[in-house]
Amino acid sequence: MAVDTEEEQIEKIEQIWRRHKKLIIVGIITFFAAYFSYDFYSNQNTKNAEKASQLYQEILIEKVNNIKLIEEKVFSLKENSSNTPYSSRAAIYLSKLYSEEKKYDEAIKELIWATENAIEDSIQSMAYYLLANIYYVVDKLDDAMSSAKEIKTVGYQTLAKDIIGDIHLKQGNKEKAKESYLEGLKLYKGQGDIRKVLQNKIDSIGQ
Repeated sequence: MAVDTEEEQIEKIEQIWRRHKKLIIVGIITFFAAYFSYDFYSNQNTKNAEKASQLYQEILIEKVNNIKLIEEKVFSLKENSSNTPYSSRAAIYLSKLYSEEKKYDEAIKELIWATENAIEDSIQSMAYYLLANIYYVVDKLDDAMSSAKEIKTVGYQTLAKDIIGDIHLKQGNKEKAKESYLEGLKLYKGQGDIRKVLQNKIDSIGQ
């Protein structure tokens, strides 16, 4: 089989180029358009995250009595930076301020938003835990139980068992309450206050 000379190989390449140059050019343009679009999108995301981080820090250092200003900044994060971790964290922070003022309906709305929009599993679990606690306080025990059972992060399982036990106890089911507290105690490997709290609850129920 004859081997093409260098000139023949060049001629074949030129023929391919002439025959398919439109497709090749379109392919090159498409590649670079996609590359620069991705680069632009990536840069925009980075800038947005930086702005969101700065705004979140402003919220945390704002005096708590400036609630209107805090609300505005949290709203801005939720509207413009919901794809960053700071929006759900800000919503949780605002819910705590509402809870301290016993504005439970407002707190619940913020926590529901956080559970639905959090991009971090741990933050979502925190939101569900706080939501379960507020529902418990306002005697919406079914909602409290549903929220507690949505807590998936391993680090929050002891707290989940604790609030589930509290709900069972408030419903008058001491056996299930104790069972949940014991499960929480098994999950918790440390020697902190939560262990003492769980043990005290178990002891108070008795045999």
